[in-house]
Amino acid sequence: MKRRRLLLFFIIVIVVLVGAVAYYIYYKSHIHELEYIDLEIYDAVKYDEDLLIGKWQLGTVFYRFDVGGVGATWDESDDVTEDEASSFNWELNKSKLIHYHEMQHGGYIPKTYQIKHLDLGRLVLKDYSGEEFSFVKVE
Repeated sequence: MKRRRLLLFFIIVIVVLVGAVAYYIYYKSHIHELEYIDLEIYDAVKYDEDLLIGKWQLGTVFYRFDVGGVGATWDESDDVTEDEASSFNWELNKSKLIHYHEMQHGGYIPKTYQIKHLDLGRLVLKDYSGEEFSFVKVE
């Protein structure tokens, strides 16, 4: 009888250990990798929101940032004019610029950028993949 209890105890311990290992392997394989986060986004550089207000151009792509956190974007290569532009809301927190593009069927898609440079005539944005976009102020 004592032998059976001891055998049962070892079987339970082995089952628990195997279960714990299986859970750990399963859990580790199902953790989603975080998207690339550039820690520079959270740096101490704070850009003046007033410098962002206006119309910016990169090739045929235009962004207009208006007072109150609203704006519009359009691409003239797609035969879209400023009057037909897609609207978005935006916010600036230190060097982090977020556009909230409104979808036609409801909801918003946020796009986050790090401002690398901002002055009276030039805006350089870096997206999550590390690609940089250099805009020139046209109005």
